[in-house]
Amino acid sequence: MPDASDSPLLIPAPAPAAPSPSPATPDLPTMLVVDDEEGPRLSLRMVFKNDFRVQTVENGELAVEFARHNPVHVCILDIRMAGRSGIEVLRNLKEIDPHMEILMLTAYETIETARQSLRLGACDYLGKPFDLPTIREAVARALRLRRISETVLATQERLHRLTDQLHDTTLREEMAKTTSQIYAGVLHDINNPLTIIIGYVEMLELRLAKVSFLHGADLDAVREDLAIISKQVNTCFAIATRYLRSLGKRHFSNREVRVNQVLTDLQTLLKHHPAIRGGHLAVKQLDKDTAALINGTELIQILLNLTINAFQSTSKDQTVWVTAELVPQTLPLDLLCDGPEDIVVGREPLANEPPLVALSVLDQGPGIAPEVLPHIFEPYFTTKAEQGTGLGLAIVSRLVQDHRGLLHVKTKVREGTRFTVYFPAKEPSDSNQPFRV
Repeated sequence: MPDASDSPLLIPAPAPAAPSPSPATPDLPTMLVVDDEEGPRLSLRMVFKNDFRVQTVENGELAVEFARHNPVHVCILDIRMAGRSGIEVLRNLKEIDPHMEILMLTAYETIETARQSLRLGACDYLGKPFDLPTIREAVARALRLRRISETVLATQERLHRLTDQLHDTTLREEMAKTTSQIYAGVLHDINNPLTIIIGYVEMLELRLAKVSFLHGADLDAVREDLAIISKQVNTCFAIATRYLRSLGKRHFSNREVRVNQVLTDLQTLLKHHPAIRGGHLAVKQLDKDTAALINGTELIQILLNLTINAFQSTSKDQTVWVTAELVPQTLPLDLLCDGPEDIVVGREPLANEPPLVALSVLDQGPGIAPEVLPHIFEPYFTTKAEQGTGLGLAIVSRLVQDHRGLLHVKTKVREGTRFTVYFPAKEPSDSNQPFRV
């Protein structure tokens, strides 16, 4: 064995001493190689020295000791060794770090040892002698799985921090000084993205339970789900920040968001939402995209609340339409009047200057009874008994008015309901299409 001074990553000769960690190399993950043969240890060190901080040990006791004191991203572990067997070491390493990705090597491959390795959490099982392309591909796949695990853990930590923040004693005391509606509004708004997060996490668990390792389309699907989960966590933080700032009576300046992008996000977020059940969401985007003058988080919250409310309007399967339309002239407010089948919110703060963008949510539910219609935007008013909080439409109403928009509800008993929100928009392309009330 070469002297330890030749390479600071090699283990010194005295076996009882615990291995010391390799010198820190910025941005490189750590690989642990466990093999009682010197040849494979040196070979693997040379192959991966530019991609990992490689730590080599010659037995299971040293491997477990190193893992107890150092993070290990990928481990290459020989099954047959003196002392602890590779299977036993695999079990020990997974107890220390369940997210460590471990590749098993053996010159005496059997179906039973392969099954046992994968059952205990190994991500791959390779025979000796190994060829360079195969080992590189297996290690790359293992590292990708480790990165996915780290992303999931980071997301969970952010959610825990958010939960702690919302339950902080000081925050609850400050909210009590204003109104209980603010606190209830936070929980209601965050419920939508959290429901989506839970759905995607459950799908990930099902997908990962069926495979020993991921590659190709399965790996791409997991990456897409993780991107959606991460985006929803950011939405939760944005919603919480909005309400926390409102406690300090700070005002937000209008931002802008591309309408078609929001509609695309809406389809993605509701793809696996339990509210849809056997229904269908149909979306009609603008022929030419434009920007609505509203914060993107608030617009997606408005559309989520309205769309989920539409699906919950009936227990029957239905198609809910979400449509976008450019309005090139001022709204004819004299045609938008309250009545037994209509209600309008936001006349006073409305910035009735073209161009405007109209976003409509149409359901095929039972419609809203005339005696109920005047109350639908009142906080805590609900007709959904067990599943309703009475806050969804109240929040929509407030957000629309905060951004100088207008909300028009048109309903007909036994035929359905259309909610339409109007917001100022940036200059669209020329359009002479007639406006429809």
